[in-house]
Amino acid sequence: MPQFLLDPTATFLNHGSFGATPREILAVQDALRMELERQPVDFLARQLPARLADARRRLGGLLGAHPDDLAFVPNATTGVAAVLGSIELSSGDEILTTNHAYNAVAQAISRRAHAAGARVVTARLPWPVEHPDALAEAVLGAVTDRTRLLVIDQITSPTALVLPAARIVAAARARGVATLVDGAHAPGQLTVDLDALGADWWVGNLHKWLCAPKGAALLWTAPRHQAHTQPAIPSHGTGLGYRAEFDWPGTFDPTAWLAAPAAADLHDALGGARLRAAHHALVQAGRVVVAQAAGAPLPHPDDPDLYAAMAAVPLDLPADRALALNQALWEQHRVEVPVSPFEGRAVLRISGFAAYNKPSDYARLAEVLPATIAAVR
Repeated sequence: MPQFLLDPTATFLNHGSFGATPREILAVQDALRMELERQPVDFLARQLPARLADARRRLGGLLGAHPDDLAFVPNATTGVAAVLGSIELSSGDEILTTNHAYNAVAQAISRRAHAAGARVVTARLPWPVEHPDALAEAVLGAVTDRTRLLVIDQITSPTALVLPAARIVAAARARGVATLVDGAHAPGQLTVDLDALGADWWVGNLHKWLCAPKGAALLWTAPRHQAHTQPAIPSHGTGLGYRAEFDWPGTFDPTAWLAAPAAADLHDALGGARLRAAHHALVQAGRVVVAQAAGAPLPHPDDPDLYAAMAAVPLDLPADRALALNQALWEQHRVEVPVSPFEGRAVLRISGFAAYNKPSDYARLAEVLPATIAAVR
């Protein structure tokens, strides 16, 4: 069992945003850092390319990807910025996204579109939702003959919905629309098969559900786009090919990337698919307990195709009180759980990680939630 570094007096139901890195993985990173500092020139200039290639092979096996199609980036947001900066856009073109997009990604899309004189189109996903088909229909119904890029989440951040990404990607491809899938929460929470997904680009964090050190993420690029997909910041590898352009972003600490395979090994040792199923089972029960305590309706049926290891509960609380509730839960009760503004109301999102969460964590949140909501209203 991994020794997660958690405050023993606190309840953490926020793994998707602030995942605990196990001691085993931190030890691997510490050893790599010591090796780097003993001889940084040898480590970075001579050894790093081969070590990164080894890491890509291990992670490609986990994610169903050819290692040559993977490039390391510090986080999914950085990978999105690289893709947006690499696509050609003209005045009048459209970038399509959804109203459930991660805020930083939505901001990056808006900036890129504005610079090109393009237009951002936002598909409104139904929520509450009864079936994944309704999500696909909402996205595809917003595609036009001016759509140049579709940006969708595998798992939405504010509402924890699992989108039918493969279906949406296939339909977009049939209409000649390029797709970028934001899989920030997917590695370690979903079974990921990037070659089968068939997107043009995909980004995913390794520091969330895979428990790699902070600063470890991957950008997957279809071979047909690799010649023109470049990092947001030019590097010494410019002109040397896709991976070389991303592998050397100036002098930096690559140990989070190099420790990520150890996190993949631990994920498999803890059960892999069985561990992911256990995450879902925790949240499956936990969302009912929390929703009942808050007097809130569940926003979708108990369908594993609609959520995985996170679940959102819409609260009867204005959106502008979301931060106050988040702070009060932590400061007064040492319960760490994200509460975000969404569509005019506060939305609480629970997570379940079977290596350290237990049913009593959700009961603890349920115990303190009604009074805390009333206090911050």
